[in-house]
Amino acid sequence: MFKTVIVDDELNCVEVLEILIQQNFSDIEIVAKFTSSKKALEYLQSNPVDLLFLDIQMPFMTGIDLLHKLERYDFQVVFTTAYDQYAINAIKLSALDYLLKPIDEDLLTAAIEKFRKLKGNSDIQSQLTNLLQQYNLPIQQATSNTSLPNNKIAVSFQDKIVFYDPQEILYCHSNDNYTTISLRNGEKVVASKTIRYFEDILAPLGFIRPHQSYIINTKHIEQYNKKDGGYLVMIDGASIPVSRNRKEEVLMMFKGD
Repeated sequence: MFKTVIVDDELNCVEVLEILIQQNFSDIEIVAKFTSSKKALEYLQSNPVDLLFLDIQMPFMTGIDLLHKLERYDFQVVFTTAYDQYAINAIKLSALDYLLKPIDEDLLTAAIEKFRKLKGNSDIQSQLTNLLQQYNLPIQQATSNTSLPNNKIAVSFQDKIVFYDPQEILYCHSNDNYTTISLRNGEKVVASKTIRYFEDILAPLGFIRPHQSYIINTKHIEQYNKKDGGYLVMIDGASIPVSRNRKEEVLMMFKGD
């Protein structure tokens, strides 16, 4: 049985999540429920937990604040939140999981299946350290080697999570539900995430999507070629097509002021 805690300041949200879990997941044992983030913090500081469902927007102490006050992260976290793009982007950057309210049963199932798969294998300390850095908070580090430079993005693979500096990424190429990431050192890695997932987290970091199949780092564009409908040439020589409906946006980028 996996010991699970639910933290949400809205009692009805706690109750709905509890019902969904009890009806569908026999190996998930809810050992505690809290509508007070302060009481939840006290419990987590002194009790072992496997899985934490944590609301982000709570009064007095947000879910992020709660994590900031903990010194150890030996449990998996699934965030629950109303739509908050900033919070969601930070969660994605850290390769953590989240559920939008109201909770969808199928997405809850996917989140718990991911938890089961990664239980004991994922470096949750590094993930949560990275998350706190996205919020520009000082970090309580349980070990001296968990610090990560700001703005690294986390890419999940089957047996590991790798943190990449976005400026080392040249471009991303869509392949159905997978994305191939091309790096400056010539390496190509395949992540089991859609290109839309990477667009959400890379767009604020200087990346654009000139074509439905590509996201590119604008800092690594070498030239724009007007032939064959228009395409971008990257510093590694790769030619990236520009779709007709995005050509004006790309050209405006080169015009500057």
